[in-house]
Amino acid sequence: MGAKEAAQQVLKVLLGQDSHHDPYLELLRLGAASEHIDSEVVVTLIVPGALVTGQVMPGAVWEQQFARELDDYDLRRAVGTARDRIEENSDKGRRLPPDRRFLHLRDVTVRAGRTSYTLPYWRGPVAAVSGWTLGEPEKG
Repeated sequence: MGAKEAAQQVLKVLLGQDSHHDPYLELLRLGAASEHIDSEVVVTLIVPGALVTGQVMPGAVWEQQFARELDDYDLRRAVGTARDRIEENSDKGRRLPPDRRFLHLRDVTVRAGRTSYTLPYWRGPVAAVSGWTLGEPEKG
């Protein structure tokens, strides 16, 4: 997404012309999706049963990483088709519009009760987020 498109989308959100559950969370997602913004924003999300902390990342980057990781499984045909589609759209300067239903994070820690797990990437529905904050909880 170019700077002009990102600015237009941000204005729509701020002016209330684009309905979202949480316009501020949408602004973080849009900022990460803009190729002109170096986003290293860390957020902590409250989702059912857990806290999820990670760095907001563009959905397109998550999609490419997902296709690469599928290579490790016996899904060669599906992986090839997905990767070809991603690369073809990228080469032509076209991308599928970002899926606004999901938020993508990298370098993730999931805390459920006293247990925590680390994950390289996370994709979760924005509708499942009941609260959030910038940054991460203190280790304690």
